[in-house]
Amino acid sequence: MTFSLIYHDVAPHGDEDRYGFPGPGAARYKLSPAKFEAHLDAIAATNVDVGLAADHPAAALTFDDGGVSALWIAETLERRGWRGHYFITTGRIGTPGFVGVGEIRELVRRGHAVGSHSHSHPTYMGALSRDEIAREWHRSRDTLGEIIGAAPATAAVPGGYVSPAVIEEAAHAGYHVLMTSHPRARATRHEGIEVHGRFTIWASTSPARAAAYARGNHLARASLWLAWETKSASKRLSPIMYEQVRHLWARRQPAMSRKSG
Repeated sequence: MTFSLIYHDVAPHGDEDRYGFPGPGAARYKLSPAKFEAHLDAIAATNVDVGLAADHPAAALTFDDGGVSALWIAETLERRGWRGHYFITTGRIGTPGFVGVGEIRELVRRGHAVGSHSHSHPTYMGALSRDEIAREWHRSRDTLGEIIGAAPATAAVPGGYVSPAVIEEAAHAGYHVLMTSHPRARATRHEGIEVHGRFTIWASTSPARAAAYARGNHLARASLWLAWETKSASKRLSPIMYEQVRHLWARRQPAMSRKSG
């Protein structure tokens, strides 16, 4: 059983818009360099095995979007002997705030894994038509295949808005593993593809809470699962309600961290 954590970009406080997607919605996922290193120190102190998800370690560190801090993050992981899994929004490759072709190849050369995070990063991928979902997965996979020399086997759903069609079209596109933001460790299988959950890290998440996720702490996992179920219910009712609930959850993170760290 692997506990996978979702990170995004690492950015200096006040300069978040230069790293990955801009705006306050994206900033709530971005840690400062000092806080990110504190997270890694706390995870290392648990003595859990950290590695690539494909190798089934105790904990895996994943990084969504493909922001320009990717190589700095890679160097920080490498100092601890770790490697990360980067999910790239291929439509943003080489644009301001995002990695370029050379940086993606460098990540792979250094032993990190690269996968798809869709092509355009739709806000509600599960609400797209099947043809639109298929295009997102195929175009992203083809683009990455041209860059790294082999089509990626893994993908991560942007925005956490998963649906049966999102899973099925990922399988049809040729992916073998699909990462979601559902906070669970056990993988399930649908349409020949393994579906893995992950535990979201916010800018406000404490190092202790990140370490609790990595070691599989039941209380930390349960509280995040409850919040995820609440957000999922609101998402089914209304995208606007979903965004409101997600914003409230991000603001509650510091208090929750004190309780379960």
